[in-house]
Amino acid sequence: MEQSHYKSNAELKYLARAQMSGHFGLLIGTMLIPFLISFFCSGFLLSQNYLVNFVIGIVLQTLLSVLQVGATLIYLKTACNMPAQIGDLIDGFRNNLPVALKVGLLFTLISSVCMIPCDIMSINVLNSPALAVPEITETTTLNEMMEFYGVFYSVMGTYYLLNLACVLVSFLLQLVFVPAYYLMLDFPEWGAMKLLKKSIEVMHGNKLRYVLLQISFLPLILLSIFTCGLTMIWVVPYMQMTNTNFYLDIMAAKNRNMNNSSY
Repeated sequence: MEQSHYKSNAELKYLARAQMSGHFGLLIGTMLIPFLISFFCSGFLLSQNYLVNFVIGIVLQTLLSVLQVGATLIYLKTACNMPAQIGDLIDGFRNNLPVALKVGLLFTLISSVCMIPCDIMSINVLNSPALAVPEITETTTLNEMMEFYGVFYSVMGTYYLLNLACVLVSFLLQLVFVPAYYLMLDFPEWGAMKLLKKSIEVMHGNKLRYVLLQISFLPLILLSIFTCGLTMIWVVPYMQMTNTNFYLDIMAAKNRNMNNSSY
């Protein structure tokens, strides 16, 4: 299959911007509702026991991941110029729930397990006497304060680097399963194992393209820092719509290839 059979990243993003026109409110709701539900569900993680919180977190995230099926349906309908509504968000609960839970559990396990080193360091940092804010008295010297902040920023810098490494590992492990939710909607009769195997097949030869596509959004993500994250309300739907076009482009190329080989 030739690379020229695929649309460029610029073409995929242009399509996404055009498709989002007139559907922005729906796409914002598709993003915000799962986020708000996840935020309120985090209140259930009240136990002081890490393992208990870890298990509860996996259960909650797996259940919430079913909403991703509905979100994917909304993006697919929008990309294909079909009528979509916010009620489509619960499509995963209404149709093929067992498969949605299995696929969601896989994504949740990958993410949760990859973040364990970061969780452990976070616990150690919180309980470390060296990072306890010193009591400032009349005898406290500037050198003592500078020494504390030197240790603090060094540890926090290490923590954020570890966090980034964990996120990258999680992203790379999930990379081959990117089309799973799309395939679940296109082939509702398939079981979870077949969907995951087909996802690996679909991503064969396309993983680098997908990574480069995600990297192309980094300037927009970094720019959102200066708006306190407010621009992510537009960036996240933009990314999701572009990713939907990425999937549709792959499947279209595969269909063309199959039609050509049949002659």
